[in-house]
Amino acid sequence: MLAAAKNPPLPLDAYLALERAAEFKSEFHDGQLVGMAGGTGPHSQLAVKIAGSLDRATATRGCHIFNSDMKLRIAENNRVCYPDVSGLCGRPEYLDETRDVLLNPSFIVEVLSKSTEAFDRGRKLALYMALPSVVEIALVSTVEVRVDKYTRQPDAIWRFDGYSGPDAAVPFTSLGCSVSLREAYAGVELEPPGPEPGVGPHLA
Repeated sequence: MLAAAKNPPLPLDAYLALERAAEFKSEFHDGQLVGMAGGTGPHSQLAVKIAGSLDRATATRGCHIFNSDMKLRIAENNRVCYPDVSGLCGRPEYLDETRDVLLNPSFIVEVLSKSTEAFDRGRKLALYMALPSVVEIALVSTVEVRVDKYTRQPDAIWRFDGYSGPDAAVPFTSLGCSVSLREAYAGVELEPPGPEPGVGPHLA
């Protein structure tokens, strides 16, 4: 993700009109456009493998798995974001007839990039948690075989679980399946560790 330039705030419908005609993706953060940086090879591989694993596991059960072309609308914070993978079992609800903005995902997967990890683990995680339909959020590392998972409990408290190593499997209870880290990371050349995460892009 690139830093947002402060401009007069756009209404949502104006953002969508621009975005649907744009060559490059931008997220919508409370009236501001935030350009999306391109991902690395490991980032792309992990997103594809996880989406594929979830799709295969749920293909006959009325579930919908979306890649990073699907936008999510977070009405409470006036945001539209592009997660790497999202979806649900059941009927998807869309913002309008174009069906490119999902309103009711049950899970979200973000593959972490070193340049935006602090933001993804902080502010963006909080934005995703504000979606009432979301019960599971997975943050996937590109520098080690590891997935950090947040699960909403019946009392609305979020539980954290870390899964690491090739023998681990990450459960997605809202989909009734799990993802093997051995399979997800197979053939993926991990990125070298970067500096410790600092302060991510500032978004009001």
